[in-house]
Amino acid sequence: MNAFVAYSIPIMGLKFGIHQFTYAIDTGFFTHFEGTPVERGLVHFDLVLDKRPDMLILDFGLHGYVEEICDRCTAPIHLPLEDERQLIVKYGEAEGEEEDEVVFISREASELNVAKYLYEFTVLALPITNTYDCQADATPPCNQEILKYLNQNPDDAPTNPIWEALKGGKYK
Repeated sequence: MNAFVAYSIPIMGLKFGIHQFTYAIDTGFFTHFEGTPVERGLVHFDLVLDKRPDMLILDFGLHGYVEEICDRCTAPIHLPLEDERQLIVKYGEAEGEEEDEVVFISREASELNVAKYLYEFTVLALPITNTYDCQADATPPCNQEILKYLNQNPDDAPTNPIWEALKGGKYK
């Protein structure tokens, strides 16, 4: 059985106009993608589909979190995600072809499966670094030992006579 059948929208039976859908993707969803940068998390999608005679316009709004290791303190964190994306689906002969945010499907297509786009938009919402302002959390997940080490003043560190000799120009 197709694991993504729940993410199919029956476009053939929809009337022209605005339609709303909601989806929640979690750890079980992400396991279906090989080599994924997201293994665990929970992301909610609000999808607004505008069906027109010549195309479909899909507006995705996402919010949730993914479980990652903090790049600053190495503690496990719930990295918050929030983003908005738009996808345009046009009817045409080049079914399956894609250009940026435009997808082509056959006019006879009875459904549109959005699972691939839910995954792609989640990955695109990932920040470059796995950090966020966790000090605003009620109980910050930070590894205080690592942060204490990172916040040390370099002037307080013990001096090494070898480095001091090199800095002084003794070995130029």
